[in-house]
Amino acid sequence: MTARDGKKMIASWREQGLFAERLPELERLKGVPQPGEYHGEGDAFVHTMLAIEAVADEADIRVFWGTLLHDIGKSATTELIHGRWRSLGHAEAGAAMAQAVMERLGLPELARDVAWLVKHHMFHFSWHVTPGARLARNQLRFMGHPLFPFLLQVCAADAAASLGSSKKGDAVRLLAALHDDMTMQGTI
Repeated sequence: MTARDGKKMIASWREQGLFAERLPELERLKGVPQPGEYHGEGDAFVHTMLAIEAVADEADIRVFWGTLLHDIGKSATTELIHGRWRSLGHAEAGAAMAQAVMERLGLPELARDVAWLVKHHMFHFSWHVTPGARLARNQLRFMGHPLFPFLLQVCAADAAASLGSSKKGDAVRLLAALHDDMTMQGTI
């Protein structure tokens, strides 16, 4: 299965009016606010729908599900803090929710991988990598994880759907280039 199959399934559920029934966790993202300076596209639901459009049709189905579910934790964690919408802990909350969603949908074989992608989709914010930088041992180990190439694709789709002044697309592209170079060199 590829992302194309996932996109067709979601489109079918939306056309048949089954989307909210099958994915109530995503339906709850409607109206969940996000900081306008980074998410000019609108609420968390609009962002998520734009993100799945950004996933390449030939991408692995885990990339599709990781992207579709990457922000589901925002419905439970979003609050106004000091005048700014924040969703602290949404990746961790979303990972637990993603595991349950995948199992409920009859896709338990994907649940663990999708939960890992959701849990780590914010990793790049803490790395502070610049061109030419050397990575720490823990970063190299993380890049060697078998799902890391899929994580980069989830992060790229997330960045593509963030219409604002976010620099996460730049960070993801830099990390993808580093990963490619290190893979070619046999470093990871």
